[in-house]
Amino acid sequence: MKKLLILLTLIISFNSVAQDNPKGKEKIYTQEQIEMLKAQKTSVKENREEFKSSLIDEQLDIMKNKELSKRERREALIASFTNAQKEMMKANRNEIKSLKDAFLATVTDEQKQLIKERRKKMKNRKLQLKERRENIKERKKKKIG
Repeated sequence: MKKLLILLTLIISFNSVAQDNPKGKEKIYTQEQIEMLKAQKTSVKENREEFKSSLIDEQLDIMKNKELSKRERREALIASFTNAQKEMMKANRNEIKSLKDAFLATVTDEQKQLIKERRKKMKNRKLQLKERRENIKERKKKKIG
């Protein structure tokens, strides 16, 4: 009984300690910086929705046209923009740029280094997963063939 109680206490304390460790971006950024990123993301979503609501039926049809490549759809859509839509896009870009610049001004050199390391790790992890997927596909082909 005593051993069970000790084991249970260890498991509970281990879980609570594991949950206290921040993950990903929370390790790198301050709470204020995380809030800035959330505000930026929210702004992008709002701008996108506002812009989508300004599209007319012909523009929506261009976006839905699967006969065109993505590039052709994009070019056709941009060519169909009204001056008001172009101004809205420009204002949205400027707003996002100013939010990004304000955020980057708060990032320290140490944080920049941590961000670079995190990106490098993520890139390596992505490559490892891709290689693993390819190996699995090859094994399946050999198994079938």
